[in-house]
Amino acid sequence: MRITKKLVIMGAGGFGREVHAWLLDSINKGDCKATSDTVWEIAGFITDVYHAPDAYPNLPPILSRIDDYVPEPNTYVVCGIADPAAKKLLTDRLLAKGAEFFTLIHPTVVIGTNVVIGKGTVICPLTVLSTDLVVGDFVTINSSCTVGHDSRTGNYCTLSGHCDVTGGVTLLEGAFLGSHAVIVPKVVVGEYAVIGAGSVVIRKVAPGVTVFGVPAKRISG
Repeated sequence: MRITKKLVIMGAGGFGREVHAWLLDSINKGDCKATSDTVWEIAGFITDVYHAPDAYPNLPPILSRIDDYVPEPNTYVVCGIADPAAKKLLTDRLLAKGAEFFTLIHPTVVIGTNVVIGKGTVICPLTVLSTDLVVGDFVTINSSCTVGHDSRTGNYCTLSGHCDVTGGVTLLEGAFLGSHAVIVPKVVVGEYAVIGAGSVVIRKVAPGVTVFGVPAKRISG
């Protein structure tokens, strides 16, 4: 008899809806493709703010608020929230309840040798993870990113679309990279720092600051 495993998406905003699309791909042709003993289905969203199923067709229902969610057997939460601080806050709450998180790797992602990927991480289409690198827990890597050799991406980091993290870079916990950001080799980006879209980072970024530009310069924090 087949076991049904359910996927619950945490967050129903724009990124949560993207995660829904990538999960469908995974079910149809990826890690969640049905086998002789297991079938996967998307149960719905848990969210505190958005009501996307009311506005967009072909989406599963909202099941509950995030704080009201009660984990169930054979049910896995997928992180559809990209803001690093919010990710940490909400995943900690659900982990304390015993929730299990699903690591989503889109079927088109290229993964080299000696790559370590943490739990609850979401890696979107056409991303390349080079070789000898570590991606932490609850990391969000959006579409078409490149993550270079010998790099370290800390827990709760977010890479927006088309980012280039080059060789030997260290992104500490909660760092956020806007779309098309480039981090040159061996640079360290501090905890919960923000790299503006299109920026080129050529030197160390302090924790909690925002940098922007080419080359990137501090604008706040």
